[in-house]
Amino acid sequence: MMIAASVTPGILLLPAGLLGWTAALLLSYRLSRRQRIQSGWLIGLGLAGLTWGWLHGTSLNWAQLLAGNQGLISLLAAVSFLRLVTRPDAGNGDAPPPRGRKALWRTLLGVHLFGAVINLSTIVILGDRMTTRGRLGKRRALVLSRGFAAAAYWSPFFSAMAAALTYAPGAQLGVVALAGLPMAAISLGLTARDLDPGNPSGGAPFIGYPMRFSALWIPGLLVAIVLALHLLVPGWSILAIIALSAPLLAVGILVAREGRGAWSPLKAHIEHGLAGTVNELALFLAAGVLAAGLISLTRQWGDWLPFERFGPSQASLMLLVMVGVAALGVHPIITIAVCGVWLAPLHPDPNYLAITLLMAWGIGTPANPLSGLHLMMQGRYGIDGYAFLRWNANYVLKCLGAGVVMLYLYGVLLSVSG
Repeated sequence: MMIAASVTPGILLLPAGLLGWTAALLLSYRLSRRQRIQSGWLIGLGLAGLTWGWLHGTSLNWAQLLAGNQGLISLLAAVSFLRLVTRPDAGNGDAPPPRGRKALWRTLLGVHLFGAVINLSTIVILGDRMTTRGRLGKRRALVLSRGFAAAAYWSPFFSAMAAALTYAPGAQLGVVALAGLPMAAISLGLTARDLDPGNPSGGAPFIGYPMRFSALWIPGLLVAIVLALHLLVPGWSILAIIALSAPLLAVGILVAREGRGAWSPLKAHIEHGLAGTVNELALFLAAGVLAAGLISLTRQWGDWLPFERFGPSQASLMLLVMVGVAALGVHPIITIAVCGVWLAPLHPDPNYLAITLLMAWGIGTPANPLSGLHLMMQGRYGIDGYAFLRWNANYVLKCLGAGVVMLYLYGVLLSVSG
């Protein structure tokens, strides 16, 4: 329905939103305790804002309330189908684990590129192969977590990009993704330098993952399809194109490979794989309610705004605050929704705002001890989420410094081009 609403004017998102809430309620028994509490707080705060606005004459926007983040949810479901056909370990089961600096770079780039497309499942695939007697170790854990998180700066298949395009309406994917690549390169470079296997103080030799980059042809094909469709039908949103292309490509490749046998893994994914995304589904739905409440509330504030304009100084301050809040355990989607709604009346340059939001996600995730990435690694490999906060402290500060410099550079380019 999100795809139809994007390409056909007049189709409402409300039915899709209702289906999303129905799925979340039916699967609510699978939500973690922390997710229940966090979602409950977001919904409560959003409803409080809506109630305040309603009492002061603001009408309720049901589509905004129930389907405000439908683009993120559609992307989440669509990209999950790529796990059926994209695996970095294809045909690599007997290869010996590589060691040393070259192994670190291959593993770092591998988790970054594959994670940019198939998301958290990459961590599981690589991490399970890299464990020693069930333990991952600090250096290998940081290579996986930082390499994965850095994809948030540019990947069109990350929830980060979907959130940025949602709360910075008018932002152009090509511009935003290209602007994020330097930050991704800086992040990967800092990680490789911090964890250099040639440094004798780093401990035991680094044992990496036997990566096969030839398996990247499927993600590359999907990127080409998305860009081609965006050029052919510019009226379609990027989120709608990805939501349509990813499942169709995955199913097509699966049928070509397996023939009639394709139905079994496809059915298993529909019945169980999609259900496994319920934590993200609940969070995005709850964040949509919060955003709707904030919109209703800000209409009562008159002309008061946090800034008079949105330039490099304001973007840098917002980045610092958002990463600081992330270090307290708040998910980036929450601060992105808050800042996007709050700044909307200023009509900031959408690309500049989206770049700032992506930086907040890319830097905030390594800083967040309770992020989905760190909680998953804690549950699977026994690494405390707060250990990542300690290990990543210097890395996060360096990335913040680089991010502020980049925001000022982008601001100069924006003023020159404007």
